[in-house]
Amino acid sequence: MLREQGVELTRAREEAVRILEAAGIAAAGGQPAKDALSSLGINVEEIQRQADTNFGPGAFQYPRPAYTPDAKKALEHTLSEARALGQEKFGTEHILLGMLAAGEGRGLEVLAALEVDPDGLREAVLTRVARQAS
Repeated sequence: MLREQGVELTRAREEAVRILEAAGIAAAGGQPAKDALSSLGINVEEIQRQADTNFGPGAFQYPRPAYTPDAKKALEHTLSEARALGQEKFGTEHILLGMLAAGEGRGLEVLAALEVDPDGLREAVLTRVARQAS
């Protein structure tokens, strides 16, 4: 869905890092945690390689970031969005709707930097969800 809106993954990652760093949040890619695990003999890169091989690229992300208040708000909206659509489970489309409904947060800053129209994206997601439900 984001690709259809002109969002390229590499560019989105670059914008996310830029926005985090501008906010004073170091985007270290979890290196301190990886170093700590390495000191115990755990090779995170090998785990990632095996997960990618067995489950597909990107299946394993490390470290998992802590949830910010904005992320928690977006997840609360995610559940509301799924329920409003009459669905008991939620997927990535609902998370995107929840993020858009929250109205704030770093994810929306990234989308704004990439010149994505939030209202247009919301309509596109709802259209796709409705089509999948049919």
